[in-house]
Amino acid sequence: MPRPTEYDNLVERRAFEAVTSTPGAVARYLSNAADYKATADELRGSRPMQLFTLAYEGYFQVVQAVLEFYQVRTKEAGRNLAIQRVSTSLGVTPQEFAFITRAHERRNGTSCESPFPPVSKNEAATMLAVLTKYLPVAHALTGAS
Repeated sequence: MPRPTEYDNLVERRAFEAVTSTPGAVARYLSNAADYKATADELRGSRPMQLFTLAYEGYFQVVQAVLEFYQVRTKEAGRNLAIQRVSTSLGVTPQEFAFITRAHERRNGTSCESPFPPVSKNEAATMLAVLTKYLPVAHALTGAS
């Protein structure tokens, strides 16, 4: 399948790097995302920070699967641009996009520089809902089973 122009533009700008897909990697990323989701489902309603983190990492596995499918990897741009580009490809709503962006900033900006701030049950549930909604979309997009 040809790579969308938006990804090619990011390769040209050296934000992404064109690569050859690793056999089985798309399916593995999506399997990892499903495992994160299953573990997060077990915590539903309790331990919001852990649930949020599991769901966020699961969503990032979805992002990695789509990048692998389009045969690109992050380069200078890093995780934030990858999340934004793939979220757009998956068709997230504007409200979900804003939430995902804040979740990324919260996860990266705090876990790398300071303790993770408290997470509400609602924030955790929202992150899990995003993963739950877009994991099957990524399966459909990539054709991975």
